[in-house]
Amino acid sequence: MDNIELNNTAQLRRAVLIGMCTLLGGLSLLLALINLVISPKWILLGYVELFYALFSFSLAWQAYKHSHKFWLVNLYLYVLTAIVIYAVTLSETINSVVCWALILPTVFYLLLGKKLANIPTVILLTATTSAIINKYGLVVSPLFVNFVFSYLLVWVISHIYESNRAASEQKLQKLALQDPLTASFNRLALTRYFEQLHSSRAFKHIGTEQHLLILDIDFFKQVNDEYGHEAGDLVLQECANIISRIAGNQRTFRIGGEEFCVVIENKLKDEALSIAESIRTQVARHQFNITQQKEIKITVSIGLTQYQSGMALSNVLRQADQRLYRAKNAGRDQVIFDSEPLVSSA
Repeated sequence: MDNIELNNTAQLRRAVLIGMCTLLGGLSLLLALINLVISPKWILLGYVELFYALFSFSLAWQAYKHSHKFWLVNLYLYVLTAIVIYAVTLSETINSVVCWALILPTVFYLLLGKKLANIPTVILLTATTSAIINKYGLVVSPLFVNFVFSYLLVWVISHIYESNRAASEQKLQKLALQDPLTASFNRLALTRYFEQLHSSRAFKHIGTEQHLLILDIDFFKQVNDEYGHEAGDLVLQECANIISRIAGNQRTFRIGGEEFCVVIENKLKDEALSIAESIRTQVARHQFNITQQKEIKITVSIGLTQYQSGMALSNVLRQADQRLYRAKNAGRDQVIFDSEPLVSSA
């Protein structure tokens, strides 16, 4: 479920963005006033800093209100990079300005991630080293050596940190969203998937139909009681594999002990029924080898419903659950969409 993310990264980046924009906004405003009033030589930089201060405060407010756009964050950082490069180019003694260049790779990685951070990092390194060479010539000066190696060290540390942080978050996300026994996604993943699916443009397209089914393994308690919980776990795992093979792993969720849910996207009623019936028949035909000497047969009951615009997930699940109970009461091993079983018990 690659398109479902937990909010840890977004919250971290939002907090960093608010703090950074507020601090830089105040600093830029102060420097702008100094350059505009005291240093006529730096008047152009003063106007740039004034613009950046207003930009900073605006972006901080948008981030505080959760309304900021990612492209604005990119623009903000590239403008900051341009200001630093401009200041380095104008400065008579680069030593006093170069410290700004050293902190930016970390900022890039924190706000953009490792995939997008490399571009501004390379641009800033190239521009700053070029400015040093232009001022001091092609000599191996202490400033050049110290800056390059310090910059590379900050870059490497930032890249390693962000890579490990992203990998750790992916592992935590997997633990949070995936059922450890069957490797199917869990109820939390279903909630997030549903929210994302039904806020997407594709779902809002007129004519698309979305369905949801709930599947329950018939007489599962008897399997545990007669053959043990290891046999029950095996049945759950093999049922999950069958469901995922037919409906797709990204749309298969284990939402209870022996209950699974499947989201069927952009399918007409007959296609959704065909998927549900295929799951039922494939499970019924499967030989569950619980021991080397013992095979058992398993059946499932399925309740299928269609999502209606504006329905909450809890209502969709309740409707599918009601049809599942009808299938159970009607003799099990069948699919119910309306009021009557679509497939009678064999």
